[in-house]
Amino acid sequence: MHNYKQLDGIVSDDTSAAHCSSHESMTSTPPATSLPSTSESCSDVPPNDPRVERTRAAVIEAAVELLMVDGPSAVTHANVASSANVSRTTAYKHWPTRADLLRSTIEAIGKTTPPVTSLTGEVRADLELLFRHVIDDLEDDQRAPLLAIMMERALHDPTVTAVRDDLISEFEPIFQTIIMSAVETGDIRRDINMDLAVASIIGSFLFIRFMSPREFDAATAGRILDDFVSVNRPR
Repeated sequence: MHNYKQLDGIVSDDTSAAHCSSHESMTSTPPATSLPSTSESCSDVPPNDPRVERTRAAVIEAAVELLMVDGPSAVTHANVASSANVSRTTAYKHWPTRADLLRSTIEAIGKTTPPVTSLTGEVRADLELLFRHVIDDLEDDQRAPLLAIMMERALHDPTVTAVRDDLISEFEPIFQTIIMSAVETGDIRRDINMDLAVASIIGSFLFIRFMSPREFDAATAGRILDDFVSVNRPR
């Protein structure tokens, strides 16, 4: 028989934690061997049990708090499990790597790329849709410093680098779709360089937010996007 401890609607399988404790690392590095699923050898809780979703939600809530307060370096399996009052085995089961955990945490605070199906075909409107979450973050006094920390940590922390590259790999095809559609409609010049194009937009955002005495807000971002479209029209 398994002994389940319920904490504010969260199920912790004490027997599972005991049986799987050999898989837990004293650091945030995941075990070399895959962890047994709690729906298999280490637990009888079905994966669609509402308690599992509550556990996942509690872990992500704890991870978001750690990310916002202490930055990406604080988002480890050990820290998150401790904050959420679950075992590290539970954290590893749902997020086998720290990159998985950090990615889910970032997505939980709205950092997702809009799907191509949401594009309108109008270059200015689609650029604003794509950059909306970046603009919102830079306007926010708590999230803007976090964005700066994430950029700095990506230079030194391989996990943050991997998550950054993963997010960029989703962002770039949507940006390219927007630009190529605008090229076909005659709104953007055909010889535009994609890498320099996205750098000119984001670089302008970051310069004004972090290196200029001017205030960064949605209106400023809108003018940057307007200028981008205007400068890159066919001549």
